[in-house]
Amino acid sequence: MSTQFNLHTVGTTTPVLVAPVDDGSGRDITIQNVNPSGYIYVGGEGVTNSNYGYRLLPDHAISFELTSQDELYVIASGSNMKAAVISINLETED
Repeated sequence: MSTQFNLHTVGTTTPVLVAPVDDGSGRDITIQNVNPSGYIYVGGEGVTNSNYGYRLLPDHAISFELTSQDELYVIASGSNMKAAVISINLETED
C-alpha cells in the first residue's frame, strides 16, 4: 500500500482535482475541510458551490472508496481555503 497526503488551496471559481485517475487497483480517499468556517464542496469535474455531490462542513471529513478510473474535485465557498486529502492505494491479490 502507498499513502499520500496533500494540502490543497481551494477557491470559488476553479475546481481542484484531488483524486485523479490512476493505474492502480483503486484507493481510499479522505477529504477534510480544515477551515474554521466556510464549506468545501466535493463532486465531479463540473463541481461548483451550487452544483455538488457533497457539502463538507468546517472541521469535518468524508471518505470515499474509488476505483482506479474515478476522479474527485473540490471547490470552496471562499477564497484561499484548505482541503486536506489522504489517499491510500489498495492492493489486489493475484
